[in-house]
Amino acid sequence: MFAVKLCSLSDEDLVTTYCDTRNHKVFQEIYQRYKDELFRYCAQMAPQRCIPLMESLWGAFLKAPPKLHQHQLKNWLYIQINKRLRVPGSDEQVSTSNDASLREVLENSPVLKAIQQLPLRQRNVFLLFTECGLSLATAADIEQISLSACRDLLQKSREQIDHTVHGGERRPWKSAATLAREAAVNTCETGTPQTASDSSPQPAPKESNPVFPWGKSPNPAAAPPAAAHRSVEVA
Repeated sequence: MFAVKLCSLSDEDLVTTYCDTRNHKVFQEIYQRYKDELFRYCAQMAPQRCIPLMESLWGAFLKAPPKLHQHQLKNWLYIQINKRLRVPGSDEQVSTSNDASLREVLENSPVLKAIQQLPLRQRNVFLLFTECGLSLATAADIEQISLSACRDLLQKSREQIDHTVHGGERRPWKSAATLAREAAVNTCETGTPQTASDSSPQPAPKESNPVFPWGKSPNPAAAPPAAAHRSVEVA
């Protein structure tokens, strides 16, 4: 019965309950709600430090749960993890096997690999907004930049990922027979034969690449808050 009641509580009510009772079942409910998405975020921001960062964050929460003062728990968690990410040289000890397995996952996905190639600030804004579902204003506050600058970084990151995965803009592929027919029609209509370069066969189409959920909209605020492609599976 107690577990059922916990599931019905909001994040903030759970934190208040844990502050008052220090009941471990309350902490477990909070942990289950956020462990996977925080792990995915950290795995893409700092794969070599991911596990120690998680241990540090949840250990601190256990000892001293936050006083949220009407703020959202989700925002508080990402603010705290960003503070830890910004401390150079902290939480560096991690097993080689865990580090290697995370890197293998990141390298085997073209989208995740493209995200890793983004500059750190662009990657953070992109992940906080697209992957973690935070508002653009919250991402700007975490990075301590203006909202317009944050919006520009988000748009640049989307364009860079799109270019890295799909390459430059390509003309539609056409077979040699189709090009020959088009050249004949063009000659009949204009009386000017098509040059060899115009009728040269196009390269065969590559395998289909991922379609990004954010599209190419110039307005990041109108994009859906959460990405359809999730990052790292957590057992």
